[in-house]
Amino acid sequence: MIETTQIIENLMNNLSRGLVFVDSEKRISICNQKAREITGIDFDRTNTHESGEIMPGDIVVIADNALGDDDGDLTVEDLELINIRDRKIRTGDMIIGAGVYKNRKIEPVYKYIRGHQLNTPFEMDTRYLGFHINVKIDSSKKNIIISVNGKTFAMNFFNAIGHIVVIDGVNGQIKFFQMPGYSVRKEAAGTLIKGARFLAKRSSNEEEFQVIGKKLLEVFDESELTRKVFELLKGDEDQIKDALYEINRRPFICSIFPLKNVEENQTRGVFMMLQDATELEALLDDRNRIIEEIEKQHKVHRSYKKSFPKDAFKKIVGSGPLIQDIKYLAYKASQTKFNVIITGESGTGKSQLAREIHNIGNPKAPFVEVNCNAIAPTLFESELFGYVGGAFTGASTSGKEGYFEAADGGTIFLDEIGEIPLEIQVKLLHVLQNKTIYRVGSSKPINVDVRVVAATNRNLEEEVLAGTFRRDLFYRINVFPIDIPPLRDRKTDLYLLINQIMKRICEQYDISVKQFSGEALRKMLSYSWPGNVRELENVIERAITLCETPLIYPEHINISEKKIAVTMKDLLAHEEVRIIEEALVRNNSDKKKVIEELDISRSSFYEKCKKYDIPV
Repeated sequence: MIETTQIIENLMNNLSRGLVFVDSEKRISICNQKAREITGIDFDRTNTHESGEIMPGDIVVIADNALGDDDGDLTVEDLELINIRDRKIRTGDMIIGAGVYKNRKIEPVYKYIRGHQLNTPFEMDTRYLGFHINVKIDSSKKNIIISVNGKTFAMNFFNAIGHIVVIDGVNGQIKFFQMPGYSVRKEAAGTLIKGARFLAKRSSNEEEFQVIGKKLLEVFDESELTRKVFELLKGDEDQIKDALYEINRRPFICSIFPLKNVEENQTRGVFMMLQDATELEALLDDRNRIIEEIEKQHKVHRSYKKSFPKDAFKKIVGSGPLIQDIKYLAYKASQTKFNVIITGESGTGKSQLAREIHNIGNPKAPFVEVNCNAIAPTLFESELFGYVGGAFTGASTSGKEGYFEAADGGTIFLDEIGEIPLEIQVKLLHVLQNKTIYRVGSSKPINVDVRVVAATNRNLEEEVLAGTFRRDLFYRINVFPIDIPPLRDRKTDLYLLINQIMKRICEQYDISVKQFSGEALRKMLSYSWPGNVRELENVIERAITLCETPLIYPEHINISEKKIAVTMKDLLAHEEVRIIEEALVRNNSDKKKVIEELDISRSSFYEKCKKYDIPV
């Protein structure tokens, strides 16, 4: 009997159509895998997120092809939660936009139009708070696509739908995205933006949404189809074959027929055979399916090359391509014991990255950080390698272990390694080659098993040519180089960094989290940050200290661009970059408006952006 049940279950799950059985008590007792997929109960698990709710500071991207007519009843008033306060917007309008949740000081970006039967897609393409956001409503294809930094989330619709994607305001990750089946999970756009929690979307079937045993109307909204099913249960309706019905606002080709007890002539339940109407066109062309499968395999292969655990590098803020590459390289470095050299300007977070590499690869072992810039030249040898009692005047009689001995079995981080004197570089090279040290005043070798991570803001190759850094030592430490770009080159991460630093500082001093006004935020986003993250932290900490209200204004932001150039050409180039970047910020990255404002040709604008590496 058990084997027969399993065979039937396998057969049902391999049907090309969805199969749902509703018993005489109006409860779902059968729901095969295809039905779970096409109704959105089950879903594509390549994209995932945890459960939660929209929080103040999160960036909400919305698209609604008929405001107020969608199944979540997203209203004009709801738009105020992301600071869209346009009294001209009405129920029934098509709207797309992005704004910061429950923050009245940061301006949103949006556009709307009366009516929604357009021959061409209604689209918004913008850079908002460092994120490249593209939203498109295509009435002819009946789909809505929201793209964030190239990652796409699509929804099909029949009549009206509200699509929503949420970006976590602290870490920049996608916190929530809408997908088919959101009505089943009670996650309509209007419901979530009013404060409801959303369920997790996980990569496995754990904690999946259970439908067996639920009332039909707990899973499917009341509709013409559910009324037909209930009439069939009562015996008041004949079976229906291949008719078009809506299930949770989406079109399906449905066949419904009763299961009767022949002896008692009673209806035991109703079978529903379902086929997603939006898939019919694809079913007519297998070529599309094959192309999609090839593209999926290409994406899987591509993502595998740059993959690392999601819980890694939580303290390294950023989701842009530059910082993602840094995290990937750092993860690969953590899985080996090769020497690593981290380069980058002062304040970019080199020491933080070094610690993260150690914590991921060897968390229980010692991590010893050495600031080479803070050690007097005459003390380098004794500090790094230790000394025996009485080795020199003022030495402790009991001797002292050096940093390398303290790091035995773990990692020694040599920050600003370019400051080490040449005579000590020779001894450091010996340690790296032979894994042995000699304390000052001793001829007895001590074996050490230490992984070296070094960092510098200097160009060591130039130092080698100048004769201030040994070539052989450079090659020894340059096994796995990682270069951290300056903050001005990864401004897509600025909004996230600002939020994270604000939260951390307020928690540290036990004060309420403050908010930046739109003007203050624009001032920070348009600044080049020559001191990088360290300067950003100092500016925010000073602003929090000066500000006695919950809102931080531009006057609290103590920054001034210092123009450093040695030639007229450099000065002009610096000014061109500043002018273009500020114009992009003022116009929310609307390139057409920037070109008109600056009164330059389109080709000249793109040439300058390419020349100065300005992201557009």
